[in-house]
Amino acid sequence: MCAARVLGDFFDTVTVFDRDRYPDDVAHRTGVPQSHHAHALLARGQRELERLFPGFERTLVERGAHRFDFAQGFAVRRKWGWAPRCRSGLEVLWASRPLVESVVRERLRRHGNIALRERTTVDALRTERRDRLHVTGVRATPKGEVPEEIAADLVVDASGRGSKAPSWLAALGLPAPEEDVVEAYAGYASRFYRRPPAARRPAQWWWDGLWIEGVPPDFPRGGVAFPVEDHRWLVTAVGFCKDYPPTDEKGFVEFLESLTSPLLAQAIRMCEPLGDIVPNRSTTNRFRHYESWRGELDGFVAVGDGVCAFNPVYGQGMSTAAVCAATLEKALHTVGLSARELPKRHFRDQAKFLSGVWNLSAGADFVWPTTVGTRPLGSRLFQPYFELLGESAHCDPAVLQRITPIFHLIDDPNGAASPAVVLAVLGSTLRRRLRQLRAPVPEPGPVPPSQVADAV
Repeated sequence: MCAARVLGDFFDTVTVFDRDRYPDDVAHRTGVPQSHHAHALLARGQRELERLFPGFERTLVERGAHRFDFAQGFAVRRKWGWAPRCRSGLEVLWASRPLVESVVRERLRRHGNIALRERTTVDALRTERRDRLHVTGVRATPKGEVPEEIAADLVVDASGRGSKAPSWLAALGLPAPEEDVVEAYAGYASRFYRRPPAARRPAQWWWDGLWIEGVPPDFPRGGVAFPVEDHRWLVTAVGFCKDYPPTDEKGFVEFLESLTSPLLAQAIRMCEPLGDIVPNRSTTNRFRHYESWRGELDGFVAVGDGVCAFNPVYGQGMSTAAVCAATLEKALHTVGLSARELPKRHFRDQAKFLSGVWNLSAGADFVWPTTVGTRPLGSRLFQPYFELLGESAHCDPAVLQRITPIFHLIDDPNGAASPAVVLAVLGSTLRRRLRQLRAPVPEPGPVPPSQVADAV
């Protein structure tokens, strides 16, 4: 939808093909199985959506989304204990994927030159040979009907993790783009719950959401409770190294009880369960390198998860998709509608952005011993530093404030290893180590601290 919105400013007509029938209200749909699970809209993604669809943020809040600073509204527990409650400096929106999608689609429909074709599958690219192979459209099949030939000056693959573009290219005799694949054997299971009213919650439960991580390399279990609209929590249990959470009631609760804190299990016992426990194991990181693709095909580009899909545990998918649409917009402004120059420029700029995010996401998966695949360049060398970075961001509000714009993709994702950040991390680490020499390290308590710590 972000790509369609961008294209609508450059083309007379834009057609979006989708195999699904869109719901009339805020609801899950078959084509987005991930919608049953927790979604994070990073600050960069939020800004891009507001830019493309003015009024997006206001409408989302009016329809029940929450807006607050993660470091202040979530109780966060990692291997170092509970994080100090502090201000990261960025407020973001918390809502379900169906609500986010419904608001974006509603605003997209206001553009008269953009058409949404539901229950239609794109089967193949149509091409002709000029001086080079050139896309002229697609073959699409409406459900229950005969295939159609649909002409186009540009075809954009925005079909996500399940993209069929490699098979379309193979059918044309073109090579598939080279891929990097990282598999951490992660899986999760999720369920919606009605949150208990404030009067029923213990007084020390100040938090709006919970985030409890596993402890690499030996304890791969974690869980989150995301606050979403309609007074609900979306609770997701996460397991790496094939330690997949169960989907039966008893097993799901026992999995949450086994985490480094039983707080999440205690919380859901006070909640009303809503619907089934839904599993997901489609968490492979996959980067298709169109920027170095050896094939020649004018009039075709790809965006989003169809190019680079991340382990959804890290919550980068919606935001990177929105930024990919922005890189397409920039390329259109720079080179115009040139069928030959546009793909080259777009794929180059998109890969530059995605590579930094890939290093953060795929690199993080290698903390688990069973992870297989292509390590990001230098990740083994920098792993001890990133361990210190994680510890410093967890324990030191000043470091957290410095790196939050990086992890929210507002600043360059490669900035986590910039000289200024490295110096801040090393200084923070040294101060903590010196304090530990002077006094025993306190044991992390069973309850998240409620006071708000300020950066110094």
